[in-house]
Amino acid sequence: MDEVVKRQTPASTTLSTAKPRKVYEADGRDRALLPAAWGIGVLLVNLFWAKGLPGFGISLLVFVWYMVLFWYMGPDGLKSRASKLLMGAIGLIALTFSLYSNLWLRGWNMVALVVLGAIQLAQWTGIESWADPSAFPKGIWLLGKGTFGVLPASMDTVRSIKGDRRLLTVLLGLLLALPLLLLVIPLLVQADPYFAIVVERLLNGFAQLFGKAVFRLFLGLILVPVHFGLLYSLRYIEKRESKIFSFPKVDPLLSTVILLIMDLLYAFFIVVQSTALFGGPAYLERVSGLSYAEYARSGFFQLVFVAGLNLTLILIAMRFGKGEGKQLWLKWLGTVLILESGLILLSAAYRMTLYVSVYGLSLKRFLTYWGMAMLTLFFAVALRSVWKEGAAFFKTAFVIAVTGWLILNYCNVDRYVARYNVAMWRENQSEVIDLTYLTHGLSYDALKEIEELPGDIQVKWGRLDSLLEGRRREAKKMASDWRTWSFSAWQAAKG
Repeated sequence: MDEVVKRQTPASTTLSTAKPRKVYEADGRDRALLPAAWGIGVLLVNLFWAKGLPGFGISLLVFVWYMVLFWYMGPDGLKSRASKLLMGAIGLIALTFSLYSNLWLRGWNMVALVVLGAIQLAQWTGIESWADPSAFPKGIWLLGKGTFGVLPASMDTVRSIKGDRRLLTVLLGLLLALPLLLLVIPLLVQADPYFAIVVERLLNGFAQLFGKAVFRLFLGLILVPVHFGLLYSLRYIEKRESKIFSFPKVDPLLSTVILLIMDLLYAFFIVVQSTALFGGPAYLERVSGLSYAEYARSGFFQLVFVAGLNLTLILIAMRFGKGEGKQLWLKWLGTVLILESGLILLSAAYRMTLYVSVYGLSLKRFLTYWGMAMLTLFFAVALRSVWKEGAAFFKTAFVIAVTGWLILNYCNVDRYVARYNVAMWRENQSEVIDLTYLTHGLSYDALKEIEELPGDIQVKWGRLDSLLEGRRREAKKMASDWRTWSFSAWQAAKG
């Protein structure tokens, strides 16, 4: 592998304090990277002009990016089993854009691709293991430094092309062929009328796309230093240890006091809540004036947030107390807080179930169930790390989080939500079910299930069958563009 060589400009005859610019050397692979980086830029610009959030276009962009990465860097970054699994997770997340059309999941999957991509780059270049909590901040630092830290590298690579005779020969051949084409094509047009019609249509098509295509090619060219700089920095990175952050030393007594206060607070909360949940509707209305439905529909999102906050508090407290060997009383206080958090999650799940049984299921309510299930698994891992010395919480939690996110993406949430609500409506024809949400709040994956309802039902904006037909026309438009195409939209467009 070639190394970056620093060259200094000749010393000036006059005194100068200016620091000489670093000059980046390049080999044949670096020069071949220039058109590849341009292609990535053009693809990205095309996705930016898509009418709607891109589907297949994102999958294609990720595929092209990693193909260029593998070619330029080599397969060394995929030697370990963990790195291959991480690559598989990234590929599965990218594939969801081509399969499903849930806009909420698409937005968060873009975030997931950035997070997992940063972690993969950190372990690929040897800066950090994927199982270390600092892998993500180091990966983001690597992305930022590589993207904007070596922008002049692309210009230096262009200058190095002067010595590449093969490229000059190709350019010379193109220039010599141009006058021949200008001479021969008009003769062929006169010789064959049908060929003349075909050429005319091609020229008209090129004329319509010329302005737009040139503009996008120009924008893609502007992005070349960014993409080139990132890959170039990865190839020539200095593999040295870097500390992004470190935990300070804190007296374990501080963690003990905080955990004790929170344990007492949650114990009081659980006792009060238990009397409301198990006292029955009559008791709740007599004491507080609240109906059971009003009580059930409130508070579960706050309870889930509190449980997540408790998990963070436990991890920080155990980390601060690690220097003192994790005293037994600190372990017990952490265990009590984990058990209380489990009861809080159970209460939130019970309230959510009561609410869903009356008002139906939605994407947000489904995500709440998913979030509670994930938190329960995280608390189990935290309990293990409290009592077992050396247990790696982040490594196990990271695997659980990625696996849980993939399951959420591939279980087709919108279709399940629609199926549940349609079954609920057919059972009691409840007016509480939000049919407007089913027709406009869910993705194209839900249309097949919603069609099980009678078409003459009146929804907010008209008859159900008319609204579904409008959604199918919308899906057909999405499926007609390769950038926004997805299997979900294509299937919905077919009817």
